[in-house]
Amino acid sequence: MNKYSLALVTLMFYATATMAQEVMMKDGKMMSTKDGKSMSMDKDMTMSNGNKVMTNGMVMMKDGKKMKMQNDMMVDANGDIMMHDGMMMKDGKMMMMKNGQSMPLDKDMMMTNGNKVMMDGSVITKDGKKIKMHNGMMMNSDGMMIDEKGMMMK
Repeated sequence: MNKYSLALVTLMFYATATMAQEVMMKDGKMMSTKDGKSMSMDKDMTMSNGNKVMTNGMVMMKDGKKMKMQNDMMVDANGDIMMHDGMMMKDGKMMMMKNGQSMPLDKDMMMTNGNKVMMDGSVITKDGKKIKMHNGMMMNSDGMMIDEKGMMMK
């Protein structure tokens, strides 16, 4: 093995060893998780798909679009944005997120703020208003809706 190959292997090992598995906005602070340990995020990170997550919670997509992370939003090592706990419309299907794992929503769910999420992606708010979620929209576990740009909806 020549010195360039050794340097490349060392660099690849270092990059893999230092890459967080995920980053998450928790109580207004950016946290990173590696090997099951959560710590305050102390530097900007570029994920494998090219999305850059900054310590202030901004995400710069590889296409130049920006998004502000809200509580319970996470970005996995691939750069995919999702809810840690909550709901998300993805590819026309309503998905439930629990501890960062997604599964299809198999029954209507009542959120803590009184919003009811239907399997088809409709949301009936506590005051009776009906909203249809579309791809990229999320709802945190408290029932707060987040649009595809990461902005809280009222």
